[in-house]
Amino acid sequence: MAVVLVPLPHEKASPMKKLIVAAAVLAAITLAPPAQADQFDPYIPNPPIWCPGNGPGLSGSGYGGYCEGKTFPDGTRLNVFRLGMFWQPIRCIIPDGSMNPPLAPPGGCGGLLG
Repeated sequence: MAVVLVPLPHEKASPMKKLIVAAAVLAAITLAPPAQADQFDPYIPNPPIWCPGNGPGLSGSGYGGYCEGKTFPDGTRLNVFRLGMFWQPIRCIIPDGSMNPPLAPPGGCGGLLG
């Protein structure tokens, strides 16, 4: 980033003044805090690091692992599961405690998937 200093017509900017201003600008840019990323949406899982719908001690790791978001008001939940090393596409389910929960009807999960 280039800083262009234009002296006023009635004064001449000295090289020392330019150096001080450039150092101040550089310090302000360098010491500025980094922008914070938005938090993940609690309803949308982001495996394997963000699974807010999984219970305590449950993880999205291992063969057959899964990752879920928070439950929507209609009782449905977004779910991603893993087969071997590959995460499968996100789907909307009706959690019933089984290994293969049924898929939710259209409009479930807040209508996010159609």
